[in-house]
Amino acid sequence: MGFWRHVNEVETYVPPGHAGTFNRRLVGLADGMKNVEVIIGEMEEGGSALPHFHDDVEQVMYILEGKMYVEIDGEQAELTAGHAVWIPKGAMHEVKNAGPGKLRFVLMYAPPKSS
Repeated sequence: MGFWRHVNEVETYVPPGHAGTFNRRLVGLADGMKNVEVIIGEMEEGGSALPHFHDDVEQVMYILEGKMYVEIDGEQAELTAGHAVWIPKGAMHEVKNAGPGKLRFVLMYAPPKSS
């Protein structure tokens, strides 16, 4: 089983309601994690996540590279590498790549959203 993996060993998937977004689930339910899920997200130039909410999880994003436009319950910001974003359960939110080039971020859900 092991307790580590490299991001390049994980297949990409496109989350529903997202365009130009490719995620890699590093760790989650399938690994026996009951309290947290960690994903590496990449959003192409012009990529976006349509407005949505999660009624069962809290969400945190940490920007690694690029520029992110985020709106959470009507509050808007443009953020860059080094910024953290937290989204409470039930908060309406949307995310867009606001810059030229790729947007890369670490995404965490608590508890894990899916396997």
